[in-house]
Amino acid sequence: MYELSQYLLHSSIQYLAEAEQALASPPDGVVPIAHAENTYQFPDQTIWKFEKRIVTDRYKETYTQLTAADVTQLHQALTQFAIDNHKLAQDAEKLKELSKTVEAVAREKEALAAKSAMHDSLASCITVTKQFLAGDLDRISAEVVLREWEKSIAFRDSVLEPAKDSLYHAAKSSGVTIRITGKIPDGDMSELIYTAMQVCLTNAVQYAKATELAACIRKNDDIITVMIRNNGKQPEQPVREGGGLTNLRRRIEAAGGTMRIQSLPEFILCIEIPKRKHE
Repeated sequence: MYELSQYLLHSSIQYLAEAEQALASPPDGVVPIAHAENTYQFPDQTIWKFEKRIVTDRYKETYTQLTAADVTQLHQALTQFAIDNHKLAQDAEKLKELSKTVEAVAREKEALAAKSAMHDSLASCITVTKQFLAGDLDRISAEVVLREWEKSIAFRDSVLEPAKDSLYHAAKSSGVTIRITGKIPDGDMSELIYTAMQVCLTNAVQYAKATELAACIRKNDDIITVMIRNNGKQPEQPVREGGGLTNLRRRIEAAGGTMRIQSLPEFILCIEIPKRKHE
């Protein structure tokens, strides 16, 4: 208390009134702490809380007692607590905005998948119909054509049917043999690979008159590589991306991968997707 009185009065405190007056109008270097009643920071950076109360001795005499408690650590802890709370509130707001972004991305992904499925289904129907009308493949009957169009119009099968089943159904309808070298990984990766083969199948039948579609899958520690080719006629000019290939590229890049197209001397679609990014 002696050191505090030196800061407040430059002398020892003799009377309660002079201490109260010094605390009401503190000298330079003694700063009241905002939002903390009767609490002051002194020039040595310590923080003290003053409290006045009435005490009674054993003779029933009453006195006014002025005490000062060092609350430096408590004040620092409360200040840090307030800073942490403010930061948590900011992080919560950022997380809220991020969740909105994630929801929007998920909706966009679902919409893109639905558009891709519809495009692939319609492209398959158109290709089968053209082959039937042109008489290119004897195994395609009117019943097969009608069944493909029924599936496309309903759209249910094109969205809910697994990509693998959709690929093999389309290959069977088109008279195309599917050959896969290597093991296709499980989960979402397999859906993406089968979808890529579906797009290539549609283009191979429509433009290259192919009867076989081959996919080679290689894995290393970090990347899965898929190369898709067909036995149809070679492209006469560089392949331009259309609806199917464009949608496929978006899905692959959304999964963290890359897609390259080789047109000459033969068509090859190459996909690379990092395993960790996919996981």
